[in-house]
Amino acid sequence: MKITKKFQEYILNSAILIVIATAVMIFAASFFKLPHLDHLLYHYIEISRFVQRLISLILLAVAWNLYLRKRSAWLLSVIILAVSLFLHFVLHHHMMNTIIIICEAYALLALLACQDCFKRPSDKRSVLRATVLALVIVAVVFFNAVLIHANLSAHAGQQISFAESLSTTVNVLFGADGVFPDRPGYEWFIFGFVWLSVAGCMLMVLRSALHRSSMTPAEKARARELVKKYGQNSTSYLVLENDKTLFFGKDVEGVIGYGIVGGVVVALGDPVCAAEDFTCLLSEFKAFCLAHSYQCVFMSTTDAFLEVYTLLGYGHVKCGEEARFALDDYQLAGGKMAKLRAQINHANKAGLTTFEYKPNEQRDSALEKEIAAVSEQWMQGKKSGELGFTVGGIGLEEPMDRRYFYARDEQGQVAAFNVFTPFTGGYMADVTRRATDAPGGATEKLTYDGFMVFRDEGIRWGSMGLAPLANVREEGIKDSTTVKLLEFIYEKCNGFYGFRDLHHAKEKYSPTVWAPGYFVFSGKSLTPQMAYAMITIQNPGGMKDYLRGFFKRKHHEA
Repeated sequence: MKITKKFQEYILNSAILIVIATAVMIFAASFFKLPHLDHLLYHYIEISRFVQRLISLILLAVAWNLYLRKRSAWLLSVIILAVSLFLHFVLHHHMMNTIIIICEAYALLALLACQDCFKRPSDKRSVLRATVLALVIVAVVFFNAVLIHANLSAHAGQQISFAESLSTTVNVLFGADGVFPDRPGYEWFIFGFVWLSVAGCMLMVLRSALHRSSMTPAEKARARELVKKYGQNSTSYLVLENDKTLFFGKDVEGVIGYGIVGGVVVALGDPVCAAEDFTCLLSEFKAFCLAHSYQCVFMSTTDAFLEVYTLLGYGHVKCGEEARFALDDYQLAGGKMAKLRAQINHANKAGLTTFEYKPNEQRDSALEKEIAAVSEQWMQGKKSGELGFTVGGIGLEEPMDRRYFYARDEQGQVAAFNVFTPFTGGYMADVTRRATDAPGGATEKLTYDGFMVFRDEGIRWGSMGLAPLANVREEGIKDSTTVKLLEFIYEKCNGFYGFRDLHHAKEKYSPTVWAPGYFVFSGKSLTPQMAYAMITIQNPGGMKDYLRGFFKRKHHEA
């Protein structure tokens, strides 16, 4: 009989409930002196209350990670259940122990039968550290057993087997009376070290860290062709940055760039493929996320495929607006352009001249060093770390299809540079950096001059990228709690990140259109885990870095 997915979920969840119930019973037994419950749970060894509570917390952590379908949690549960069943079987038991055996056997068989459901991997580096720490624990226990063996043999007046010494060591670690009454501090040290190390091992094994995977040259070349062919989203080219993992379609031609933070898959932009293949590619990616029990969120999507996202069960919320420019009629004339025109005129009067650097045609190592120096100055002036994932790098080590524009001052020094990345029918100003002493209007001049070059080449669109959280309310749609929260962050949290300032900076260019951008997410709402994942994947420093930037800004203002 074929097991349905729903029935399989029922079996797995019931097995997880057994693990949770066991943890709760052990935790309860540590607070109340219930001899019958103590005998029922672990009559084969004396366990202190501290160890009982620690074991119960470890079991609860394992149960939660079982729910998240982590492979490491499955392995730990199978080992724990197998050891517990062995201890119950080899020792005498009564009716209640039989019930425990049946429950544990059911949970073990359920986990073994459904092992293919546990596919979410752990962080390999954390597992390696846990393995090293586990070896240290074994060495400490072995060393302690040697000392106990020597001590017991000396006091007993006869040879004690090493197995008995090892058994005594284990009993002491679980709370039995020690064998070094003259050295209680030593026994407490061993006791604390071993159990804290065990807890640390468990946490490291179960941890899902920020996942970044480098792509092979063949994968990058394949993705590059797809992006050049189908990349309608202005962020599509950032799929090729090395901080992405690539998901290629199996039944259709397409690619999705993503990263993993904990239990959340964060994808950038819309899936890159032909419009007629979008549903199929998105369905394949959704199946991948479900198979690994990942939540999923797409950042900076367009409105081109919102109906398809909705059809496949994804929710969405507006996350900002992208400044786009129709280049065929974009010019500096008019009242709306007065501020930008003044800044560009100031840069021109200061003697700035724009050049395009074409590294694919001829490399200039001296110029690249100057660009790197400007970038370093710019980074030193930032009040937070360099963002990634949604923002590209300079990329001179592998320019590919990027376009580079730089400005020299009257002394011939590089004062600023812009890096543009392509999308279907246009270019986006992805990286804009300037020296600390660059004349005002340097970045504005480079952006406008770059757009004019693209216009003369017949390029239709220019973009300055997304202004995050700008105008997230949508007409005719009731404001959700998420929208209200995003609006609050935009208005009140500019000390952490200049959302409003960034929007105003793009607004002065007078975009032809403000194109809406969206967060698209699995489920009905944007979860706290998704929000944390989006913050972390853009800045590994996370909230600490934003807080550091906030206090730097306050100190600078003071």
